[in-house]
Amino acid sequence: MQTQYLFSSLAFGRWKQEARALKRSTNLLHHQALEQVAKSKRFENWHQVVGEAKLNRTTETAYRSGLLVAYDVKNAMDDWVPDDSFVDNWRALHFCEKDILAWYRRGDDEAEGEEKHAIPSDPDKYLEEFENWLTNVCLFRYCGPTVPATPRAVLPILDERCFFSPMFFWHEGQFVDPWRDLAIDGRLDMTGNTDLNISDL
Repeated sequence: MQTQYLFSSLAFGRWKQEARALKRSTNLLHHQALEQVAKSKRFENWHQVVGEAKLNRTTETAYRSGLLVAYDVKNAMDDWVPDDSFVDNWRALHFCEKDILAWYRRGDDEAEGEEKHAIPSDPDKYLEEFENWLTNVCLFRYCGPTVPATPRAVLPILDERCFFSPMFFWHEGQFVDPWRDLAIDGRLDMTGNTDLNISDL
């Protein structure tokens, strides 16, 4: 199985700067400096770095300005109706993990007794439990022609594809917990309708 690499466009830019600095400080040609930097980052060659950068950039763009959706893997496997407007995107975890960890911790802060995922006073155990739990999260990247205008407008699109509501999603860089951020009086209307005049939802 081919190794796949996760890194941000910022990291990719730093590596190009490293190659330029290496070229200036040695007698290496530009392509030789790029190859040396690639190998120092455990890639086979610079061509592989560029290929992985393109794949990562698509995911990073969806995270920052598009739409990424997270479902429990069981719901995703059993109830998700696949089509061309969403693709499974495991790379998104690289960009989303901090947001997910914050969501996970917030849930534990509000939970009581056995509902907590782990013992918060043991950081290593807590992160280990989180990593195990994270394997149950399935992420989809939206590939439709236009990103829905608001987080609430995302709901009907998801309702067409899955019986269950998503765990959470990212809309144009904003983390959205549907039950916390979009539910009204404890009810989440997946049609996206609301009687409230809240323009930013």
